[in-house]
Amino acid sequence: MKEIPIPNQPVVTFAEVTDPGTLRKENQDSVLQIRTALGDLSIVADGMGGYEGGAVASRMVVASFSEHLASLGANYPADSAIREASALANGNILASANAPGSSHRRMGSTVVVALVQQDALETRAWIGHVGDSRAYLVRGGLMSRLTNDHSQVQLLLASNLITPEEAGSHPDASVLTRCLGHHPAVEIDIEAVVLAAGDTLLLCSDGLWGYVAEEDIETVAANPNLTVDGAARAMLDLALAAGGHDNIGIELVRLSAPPVAASSVVTPPRQRRKFGVLAIWLLSLAGLGALANFAMTHHWLDTLLHPH
Repeated sequence: MKEIPIPNQPVVTFAEVTDPGTLRKENQDSVLQIRTALGDLSIVADGMGGYEGGAVASRMVVASFSEHLASLGANYPADSAIREASALANGNILASANAPGSSHRRMGSTVVVALVQQDALETRAWIGHVGDSRAYLVRGGLMSRLTNDHSQVQLLLASNLITPEEAGSHPDASVLTRCLGHHPAVEIDIEAVVLAAGDTLLLCSDGLWGYVAEEDIETVAANPNLTVDGAARAMLDLALAAGGHDNIGIELVRLSAPPVAASSVVTPPRQRRKFGVLAIWLLSLAGLGALANFAMTHHWLDTLLHPH
């Protein structure tokens, strides 16, 4: 768990967890959270399932994004940085896959990233994604999806050719229409979201959302009794309990209310009245003491009591 203390802005904490699941020997999901001058970057990359080299591809994605954003200054445009990192990752995977003697000809990866930035005015997250790794926002106890899958099933859903209930068991459920590493040019979807204290961002691979109902994920993410690390672990446990048939990658970003500065603490009215009476009493004592000291110094009291 990491924290970002920014004056007058929410405190941001992070947690991440990944697991190969119960069936697969190799974990092709990669996760990372790093701090850069441009902002705090969280990444989930899911190597193409069933293709040799999926783990290599997802690691290349994480490395490409983290290294590129870490090389940029604080004022660099966030959307441009994410777009450039995506192109870099795509090119790196293609070059490696097409290198002479490569055994990873069909490797590829999804990616979902959140770049969290804070200034004196607001906290915002730049969300970028390619493929079917998702970003969710939990606000006020309710979870909403911020990304639309680049998949064949999503196209069918958008065309009203299948229902959401049919999507999970559709034979094309794992067929992607967009990923990194399969074409020379790949577009990454990017949007900015303004965040507030109490919000939680969830980035995850389909090893979580594909096996655990969104309402169950929402219940965990919105649970105020769980730390950000505890919530990430609880989500992983849900995926494993559901069978854990795929690799699981999770990144959580939680915003908490900023600590109240001592100077901004408001004293309740009743306490203010008590403090006022005490102050008057102390000032009265100080005045009497000063008067007595004056009288003794000038022999005024002695003259008054013993006139000649």
